[in-house]
Amino acid sequence: MASDSKQLTTDARDNAGPTGFPWPPRAARGLPRLRHTNFHTEWRTEMALLNSTAKRIVTAVALLLAFALPFLIGGDLLRTTILAAIAGIGAIALSLIAGVAGQLSLGHAAFLGLGAYSAAFITSNLELHFFVALPVAAAVAGLAGLLLAPMALRLRGLYLAVVTLAFVLVMQHVYRNATPITGGVGGTRIESPTIAGVSLTRGGELAGIDFPGPTLYYFLVLLLLLATIVGVKNLLRSRMGRDFAAVRDHDIAAGVVGVRVFAATTRAFVISSAIAGVAGALMGGLLRHTSYGQWGMMLSVDYLAMVILGGLGTVAGPVLGAVFVTFMPEVLDQIAPMVPFISEEVGQGLTPERTSRLLYGVLLATVMVFEPLGLYGIWLRIRIYFMTWPFSR
Repeated sequence: MASDSKQLTTDARDNAGPTGFPWPPRAARGLPRLRHTNFHTEWRTEMALLNSTAKRIVTAVALLLAFALPFLIGGDLLRTTILAAIAGIGAIALSLIAGVAGQLSLGHAAFLGLGAYSAAFITSNLELHFFVALPVAAAVAGLAGLLLAPMALRLRGLYLAVVTLAFVLVMQHVYRNATPITGGVGGTRIESPTIAGVSLTRGGELAGIDFPGPTLYYFLVLLLLLATIVGVKNLLRSRMGRDFAAVRDHDIAAGVVGVRVFAATTRAFVISSAIAGVAGALMGGLLRHTSYGQWGMMLSVDYLAMVILGGLGTVAGPVLGAVFVTFMPEVLDQIAPMVPFISEEVGQGLTPERTSRLLYGVLLATVMVFEPLGLYGIWLRIRIYFMTWPFSR
């Protein structure tokens, strides 16, 4: 009798809910349990990367389209798509330091340039493979971020932005005058990456399959973009990512609760700079040439526009912003004959490039006022509407 009572007590304790009462209630036992994929009862499932069926379906469709895309398009459109994917990697890096860690930086172009020139030196001067140049570019740019990080501890906001902008101007001077390494004003060449003797940028036959143009390079960039997205997503879920957010929200309060502010800021700069270095190397590998004029202040502004328009502090948002900013001049080129004030000839009106920058300014002001999360915020509103339907009407 005592053993039966003890067994009943054990069963009740094992089935107890958060209030100590048996769960599910006796009246509900034996009935089918309702389950909705939009709601979670465990922290582990809620923090999963793909924590709902809809996300898994959308991700699978997006991956399928991404891998099939180079076989559906070609020529200049494929090249622009590759540039957009490379810009997505660089924009995620800027979002990590500016949106997640809260350090406003306008020095992104300098880190991209360091990556490109590192790849050029490794492939042309040392005659090593491009795949060796990628980690070297990340290390060189990361080292530059490590040297710049102490300034972020003493400066905030516009003061830090001015210092990082000065870093861009200094590095442009170095690119222009360090002729033995950078090639000076004329720039330097970056050797095309190859696999089994097949150029990734010019295409060829590999494993019995003919890959036209830069199709293989597209797959390389796509894999690195996916690795960057997954890596940064996991970083944001880790303790380091929470430290970044704490420093962004209030650095003094973060220090009081035990966050090492200097270490967190330094790590954010190093990781962001290293990712930007890889993006710069990839851009140089596609263009196969780099010169100091490519890595100026306006490139930093373009990347800032990508991050703000896409969604500051998010991961998917900067990718959307990179696609938008990269394709905007191409779209304006196509509609230029139909718009009277847009002309491809200088002096006859606004060029597509100037028009795109004008639109960036208007859109940036609009986004900051009406939708701070940018394109990602618009997608979030749409997703929440369908998740809560019909109660969202």
